[in-house]
Amino acid sequence: MPSDTPRPDVLAAFTACRLWRGASSDAIARLARVARVQQAPRGTQLAAEGEPAAQLGVVVSGRARVYHLQADGRTITLETVASGEPFAAVAALAGGRIPANVEAVTGATVAWLEREELFALMAEEPDVARSLIADLASRVMNLTSVVQTLALDVPGRLARYLFQRSLAVGEATSEGLRVSLGMSKTELAASLGTVPETLSRAFARLRDEEVLAVRGADVIVFDVGALARLGSGYDEG
Repeated sequence: MPSDTPRPDVLAAFTACRLWRGASSDAIARLARVARVQQAPRGTQLAAEGEPAAQLGVVVSGRARVYHLQADGRTITLETVASGEPFAAVAALAGGRIPANVEAVTGATVAWLEREELFALMAEEPDVARSLIADLASRVMNLTSVVQTLALDVPGRLARYLFQRSLAVGEATSEGLRVSLGMSKTELAASLGTVPETLSRAFARLRDEEVLAVRGADVIVFDVGALARLGSGYDEG
């Protein structure tokens, strides 16, 4: 039976969740009270591709990755979610099946919410539907970007990622633009739909073409324009 008082960490994560941005504090607290909380050790499969989707999850603490497992055993990471971020929401709202696997990549706390609770919230507070629509539209745009990226070869995928990172976190230095990779190279390989060995060759190609230099978990970008061209699939030659 739900407690009358929500867990503080669950309440904080639900308050930060973009799905119901604009909902009243009382409504968010009510969602947090009825949520089922799961403690998931690292490596726990939180959802499996093809399962019926009756619930959506919100990460309370830790991180989880949403990924597709290809026939050859390689994985494509579609997104990584952290505290306050939802997953399996689209499938749960549609009443369909989960389109991708979800795995805890660290020890994680996850709050599960029945989709009927969200429908009840939208009926009570119709403005919540606006934030929900905005979030779903953003997800469609992100998925489109993933598809466009996977249409490129691996050096092109890497260039596209690094160009986007350059715009977001690039720091000017005397050598060039310092860009943090933002994740381990193993995680980056998975997010680009490849394996670490192929990613290493892609880095080597960009290095040999004097586009960048690798500095541990950072790269120094010498030619941002080249990253833009390679990442768009456009070749002037």
